Parts: sequence; C-alpha cells; structure tokens
Amino acid sequence: MVRSNLVSISVSPQSIFQINITNTQNNATPVPFQQMIQLPISQLGLINPYVKNIGTLRFSYNGSYIPAWLESISNGTATIWVKLPVSILANASITIDMEVDPSLNFDGNYWGEAPQLSPTYGEYDNGASVFIYYQNFAGTSIPSGWSTNSYTNAVVNNGLKINSNTAGQWENFIYSTAFNPQTTVADFYAYATDSNPDVQIGWNWPQYFIDTASSYGLQNYNGSPAVKVAISGGSYSSYQVWSIGETGSTGTWATLNYGNMVANTGSYTASTSNQIVVNVYSNSVYAMIQWLRTRAYPPNGVMPSVEVIA
Repeated sequence: MVRSNLVSISVSPQSIFQINITNTQNNATPVPFQQMIQLPISQLGLINPYVKNIGTLRFSYNGSYIPAWLESISNGTATIWVKLPVSILANASITIDMEVDPSLNFDGNYWGEAPQLSPTYGEYDNGASVFIYYQNFAGTSIPSGWSTNSYTNAVVNNGLKINSNTAGQWENFIYSTAFNPQTTVADFYAYATDSNPDVQIGWNWPQYFIDTASSYGLQNYNGSPAVKVAISGGSYSSYQVWSIGETGSTGTWATLNYGNMVANTGSYTASTSNQIVVNVYSNSVYAMIQWLRTRAYPPNGVMPSVEVIA
C-alpha cells in the first residue's frame, strides 16, 4: 500500500532539483526502499523546459546515481519509483538530487521506464534494478522461475495473457520464490476480461487474492468460509495498478491505483512466506498482465512524503 500526495515545490531556476523525503512514522524504512515520487512535470517545466523531456532526468544520493523507474505520466504528473540505498529513520528526512541534463535520455540502467512506454517494448525497462522482484514478460517465452499446471494456457508476447485451456478447470501460473507478505507489497499492472468465472491475482492459494468473481474484491481464502470485500473502480477492459499485502497478523489489504485501502480480516490466517500466483477458472476469460513487481512495505503502510526544492 502507498498513500502519497503530489509534491510541494519551492521555486528558483537551476538544473539540479533537491528532493526532500520525510518519513513521518515511528519506524524507519527498510534498506533498500522503493520510494514513490509523483512529480508535476508541467509545473517543473516552467522552471526548466528540459524537464518536459523526461528522459533527461537522473536521480542521485550523496553524489552517486541511484536507479529510478518511470511508471506513468498522467495529467502532467509523472509517477516515478526510486531505489533508496539508505534507511530513512523514524520521523526523519533524507535528500536526494534530481539532475536535468539535456544531453541525456533513458538508459535502462539508472533511468528507465515501464515497458509499454518505450518505442520498442521494454527497451528502457530497468524495473529489475529498482524492485525486489520485477517481471515485464518481454519477448515470447515464459520467464525463468514460473511454472504452470496442465490446464494453463499462458501466452507471453510482450506481456502475459493467461487463461484455462479447459472449461471449468483452474489454471495455475506461479512464481517459485516465496516472499513475506507482511513486509512485501505485490503490485500488478493488470486486468481481467470479464467478471465471471474467476480471475485471481495475488498471493498463492490458499491465502488471498484480488478476485474478479461477480466483481473485483479482496478475498481471503485460507479459512472457512471464504470472505470477500468489494473493491470499487476495477476495470475489465484496461490496465490498472493493483496492490496487495498483509497487515501483520490481523488481516489483508489491497489498493487500486494507490487509492484508499480495502481491508479484509475475515477467514484469515497470517503467512510470512508465500508465492505470487495468477489463477483463471475459464477458457473464455483472460488475465492480462503487463508487469508485476514486489517492493518493500512502507512504515505502517504510509509512504514517506516528498518535497521538491527547485
């Protein structure tokens, strides 16, 4: 989960912007930490017009570049993730720099972007350098570490399209490595093509999923009976960012496009080791995924705040 606001800006023209990142919680951030920064590109472009060509940016900490990944640009605001190499202590701040250099462009190393944003799919995608685990399903082969059952029809073609090859049978597409859902957020840029039968993405059975049956919802399925809490705004025709994790041993949570948290405590048993899974119970309904990732859970679920000093 993230809860973030657009940055505030203090203005004076220069080619390096300082970004203050403040942890308002009583717990430090882990190391490394994936920090969301939402930059008002249209406003910053009035200060330095080269900002509008967002490939000219680089981020650094204490004079050394740190990897950063552009997720999207919407309504003049860029959503960016940077990998911080140090902890932000409780109720404390750090400062990173954002350099604007018109001689630079995306390099797929220190500065990259989501795969669908590049002229060639995944050309500048450096998500693997930023996140704990990252997969964009580039190319046409199922990536290493993923396995299927006999009912699975998984097609990789610069993104993932997955369904069951037999009506009324669960397909299973699962990543072999386990993560701790209490300290790790799983994000999916995905959608399902219909509401029924089920499409499930999230942590492995019998844990919990974002489930499309009848409507989108957060479903806990490791108790009896299963409990589902509705998530409003889910799309059956366009990609959205879905996030899912645990709240300690008390329940599960999910967000859509980093909006308000949906919590579910019914039929729940905590897990500190689980795998990422995609399930589809139909040969006519598909799960579509452009990328997925895992990242560090912010302290108490609250993303540190951001201020740009221009």
